[in-house]
Amino acid sequence: MVAHTLPDENDPRYAIRRRRAIRSAYAGFFIDSFDIFLPSVALLPAMAYFDSGLSTSAARLVTDFTFAATLLGRPVGAAIFGHFSDRIGRKVAGYISLFGFALCTLVIGCLPGSEQIGGGLAISLLIALRFVDGVFLGGEYTAATPLAIEYTKSDRRGFIGGCIQSAATWGYALIAVFTYFALRIAPATGLHSGFVQWGWRIPFWAGAVLAVAVCLFMRTKVEDSEVWQQTKHVRSPLVDTFAARRSRKAFFQVFLVMTGIFFGSNMLGSLMPQLLLAHKNYSATDLTLTLITCNIIVPGSYVLGGWMSDRLGRKKAMIITGSIMAVFQGTALALMGSMSYNNWSLLTLTAFFVAAASVMPIGIMPAWINELFPTRTRSSGWGVGYSSATIIPALFVFYQTGLLGWMPYNYTPAVLAALGGILVLIGGFVGQETLGTDLAQVRGDDDEPVLVSAPQELPAT
Repeated sequence: MVAHTLPDENDPRYAIRRRRAIRSAYAGFFIDSFDIFLPSVALLPAMAYFDSGLSTSAARLVTDFTFAATLLGRPVGAAIFGHFSDRIGRKVAGYISLFGFALCTLVIGCLPGSEQIGGGLAISLLIALRFVDGVFLGGEYTAATPLAIEYTKSDRRGFIGGCIQSAATWGYALIAVFTYFALRIAPATGLHSGFVQWGWRIPFWAGAVLAVAVCLFMRTKVEDSEVWQQTKHVRSPLVDTFAARRSRKAFFQVFLVMTGIFFGSNMLGSLMPQLLLAHKNYSATDLTLTLITCNIIVPGSYVLGGWMSDRLGRKKAMIITGSIMAVFQGTALALMGSMSYNNWSLLTLTAFFVAAASVMPIGIMPAWINELFPTRTRSSGWGVGYSSATIIPALFVFYQTGLLGWMPYNYTPAVLAALGGILVLIGGFVGQETLGTDLAQVRGDDDEPVLVSAPQELPAT
């Protein structure tokens, strides 16, 4: 029998450590989102730099695969860094992964284009580096988010998890801000224009600098939780996850819900900008302004989803937010795909509904998923369950192709978004309720009960 001697949650010194852990998770996820959406915002107006000479349809495929490559790298990173996060600590795995994607993002910002090295090599380098970038991105939240949740009081995990996830929207908005000013300085008016040749690099370099800053904060200011420090570690956390029946069941529940969520977020992050730019007289600058405007408000949608799960339970919150996602995001994308808009304000309002409905279920995930898995495999379960679900939605371009026999291309995002919402809804019905879980007492099949003794004295800091 393993006895855990946990600190008093109200101890001021413990509260300082908790705030630092939560801030590092928030900042890490902010950078994570900033990096993921760079191709669909900052690079989209400058893709001719890499794919000049390609047809419109081929160029669109390159854009989609550039976005998808990052998503496909995330499960690999989650498996690698989840293992180390469970074995040697959330902190070490977190700051190493942050440094890794800082380096990848910096290198991408220095890449030569098709005129210098040929289109095939330029595109290959871009997609390969985005895949490696995704590996490190998969490691960041695999380590940082479980650490923050392990520090958080049980009745506030949904709210705090929603706040952490809301950083994704601010990352998206900051890309739009950088891209807006870069376009103002150097407009994207053709292959040899300033933005296409060098302006798109500015957001990439800024992302690298921000990632290094967060890396240094996590390395010097954040400590691993007592819940992790006092658990019994296993040699292979990922193998242990699939060996235990309860953890296997939890994994497939997470996979189902997160597959639905990633269908929605891919429609938001990759395809919505393309639908917006397809409208007559709607420019790349207009796109950045739309994203900035929407994302001032959208973070509240993440927090609302997480807060709702603290009040109603994780299952009810997933059922409600999955329904909202299916109806509101699907309808808004269908309206956008009709190409009937001629007004920036109405397009921006529609984009807001797409974004708000898409992200609300995401706010529930940090609390729910981390409460499902025991401490010894929490990072592996959270990271691989969360990230492996990116694979099926990442291939959305193929599903769109299949749907073309039934509808025009512009309506396919609405169908995929509605499908995503339905999957979240189903997950809410079949998933486990975890509200109120004591993270020190989450067990696998063969665990003995864990006893929590009186709080211990914290060392002076």
